[in-house]
Amino acid sequence: MKHHLLLALASTCLITAGCETTGQTTMLGAGLGAGIAALTGNDPLGGAAIGAASGFLAGKVVKHERQRSYEDGYYDGRYGRRDYPIARRSADRGFVVSPYSPHHVIDVRGIPRGARVQDPSCGRIFINP
Repeated sequence: MKHHLLLALASTCLITAGCETTGQTTMLGAGLGAGIAALTGNDPLGGAAIGAASGFLAGKVVKHERQRSYEDGYYDGRYGRRDYPIARRSADRGFVVSPYSPHHVIDVRGIPRGARVQDPSCGRIFINP
């Protein structure tokens, strides 16, 4: 019972850690894994490896969600609104001109009007007119 409580506490610390980088989360996971393994009579090195892998994955998920929040405008008050530029229609049906430099012509056939489209040359998002 004591080991289960310790494992739950350590998992909660790893999940709620405010680490800024994936490396910090990985190190936290390694330390927690080694500590749990030592307390439960297992190999601390193996526990550290498992904890580091868990911390790395948790850090990647947090980093991805933070980046998505920035792109969606959560931190600058635009969350829920899509303030992306609108592409211009080109002379050819089904193709648009990207609003981003160098203004490539992009094939949007099959993509509905008003949908978000990623400019492959720069990776930025715009709206299909």
